[in-house]
Amino acid sequence: MFDGLDHVPWRDLTYAFRGEADMPSLLRALLDEASAAEAADDLLNELYHQGGAVCSAAVAALPYLVEAAGSPRVVCRGEVLECVGRLAYEAREASPRAVADGWTAAWDRAVPRLIALLDDPDPRVRRAVTSVLEEAVTHADTVVGALRDRWAAQDRVTRLDQVLTVGALTRFLTVATLPETLGWLRGLLGDPDEQLRFAATLALREALPGRPTATEPVLTALSGDLSVWSGSERFSGAPELTVWWALSRLDRDADAQEEICLALLGHADPGRRTGALRTAANLLSFSRRHGRLLPALRERAGDPDAENRVRALHLLAAHAEPGGPDADLFAAHLDDPARTGRSPAAADVALWGLAWSGDERCLPALAQQVGRDRPGYPLHSSHTGKTSGYPLWPPGLHQVLRPCARWAPALLPAILRRLRPDMEEDLGRTLLQTLQAWGAAAAPAAPGVARLLDGRLRHWAADTLGAIGAGAASAAPALRRLLDAPGDGLSRPYARDAAAVAVPWAYWRVTGDPGPALRALVPRLGDAHAHTVTRRLADLGPHASASVPTLRLLARALEPWTAVEAAHALAAITGDTAESGHVLFRPVADLLEGTAQPVAGAAARYLAEVTELPSGYVATIEAVLADDRRHSWDAGWAAIHDDIELRAVLR
Repeated sequence: MFDGLDHVPWRDLTYAFRGEADMPSLLRALLDEASAAEAADDLLNELYHQGGAVCSAAVAALPYLVEAAGSPRVVCRGEVLECVGRLAYEAREASPRAVADGWTAAWDRAVPRLIALLDDPDPRVRRAVTSVLEEAVTHADTVVGALRDRWAAQDRVTRLDQVLTVGALTRFLTVATLPETLGWLRGLLGDPDEQLRFAATLALREALPGRPTATEPVLTALSGDLSVWSGSERFSGAPELTVWWALSRLDRDADAQEEICLALLGHADPGRRTGALRTAANLLSFSRRHGRLLPALRERAGDPDAENRVRALHLLAAHAEPGGPDADLFAAHLDDPARTGRSPAAADVALWGLAWSGDERCLPALAQQVGRDRPGYPLHSSHTGKTSGYPLWPPGLHQVLRPCARWAPALLPAILRRLRPDMEEDLGRTLLQTLQAWGAAAAPAAPGVARLLDGRLRHWAADTLGAIGAGAASAAPALRRLLDAPGDGLSRPYARDAAAVAVPWAYWRVTGDPGPALRALVPRLGDAHAHTVTRRLADLGPHASASVPTLRLLARALEPWTAVEAAHALAAITGDTAESGHVLFRPVADLLEGTAQPVAGAAARYLAEVTELPSGYVATIEAVLADDRRHSWDAGWAAIHDDIELRAVLR
């Protein structure tokens, strides 16, 4: 085996990892039962690693990998074929510049040898190579013909995998093969095997992506015996993962996903309910049109399975808003200890939902959370950007507390007990962010916050005092002492830079004296993070009129935050939105194109301050409100909550 292996200049080739491995030894180790699995893993790491490219060593190794996959002497043939499949996938998906010369020719030579493995006596090898051949898109007619020619000889599991591969390749078939293949797939819809009908439905979904999905075969299969999929190369796992995988393949037919979800949420198997809950979460985080799922989620909040209760409560909490319908449901779970894996406790999720519902029954537990050494919520913001899943982590502690300003008198004692100069920095930042969000309602905390100005939390403390405003007048002397050197004594450059902006701004907010803020902020308008400076400058109104020319330039910036904050500052300083309104409007209009930038929420709030908008702006805002997509750049609970908040502002 492996003729010519030692004549390949392996040291001169590029690798996906370090390139220090002895490739001939690794490939020969595949023939040794004791070392084969480790060798296959090392080969995958050296040739593929994290993907994104196809290295020249992969081109040279491909014929030897295919030879190993065809040898009964290799005990890990499936793992070898996995490596081949991953490389072939990257060759299709990566930029052509990232694919080493010679790959296409090497792959074309490999495909007939891979097709020959469809006759291997080991069904696991037949399934593995079936999966790899999905990447042979330039040979689609040949591959589909080979799969169909061997159909009668296959076992049930291999047939399922082959149907899915045929479905994936239909997009690449020629007119000579496509009609007959579609007819064959449609014929399988009448097969007595419910799982085969299911596979054919998914295959036709791949072949004809614009058509509505027939939900009956999918629902029947997912409600029935799924054990056959445990041997599948394409997918094998618990019922939860099978449901999630199957429904994710219907991602362009949200109505079908919703219908199947609703049915499976009541299934007797907790795993299938979990899969349906995961799919429901994905649907609800991308669109608000799936309101039919919410009553079913309320039922699942009482699910006997702990994970399912947490998932249902989590989704309902993400939808919570003052006066919402689920306050009693949340209150009933304040003592629910359910927790699974890394998910939050059901009681913590219920408390978050109750707080956001504006129900004062949350107060005792919220005060306890503030007093705990390890609160049930992160001490940082929980944001991911758009993802295809629904992360199950909760909001940060300050995000849970942010809408609770009305209860400041009840919660401030617990917060003030924690505020001290030597406190843990993350907790200090979190509590100060909370007080900052509460603004004037946090005025009784001003003396305690002022004591933090001498320590490492200085800029957070100053921001909080500024947000409180005139109610923090007692902190004016402490702020005045820092005006000449706001960053003195702070070891981190970021903290020094932040204090240089926050302290004079807070002094203006507390005393009404704009001088120190103007002297500190105006020279920093050209800084890398100018938008944080510009936001504070807007607060100064006409006092900052000398900065108008600079702000006009910044409002033309390509960086969205810089442009939006400068446009808002222009409007706040001049009282005229005519020259800056279009900048504020742009991120909101982009929502109709499916582009939700992080700055969209701020832009919407600033637009809401304008008393009379042009009719064209109003029409676009109405269209945004009528659009059911989630207007958020984020995923998980934040996608839902941000969308609800933005719509409330724009109304």
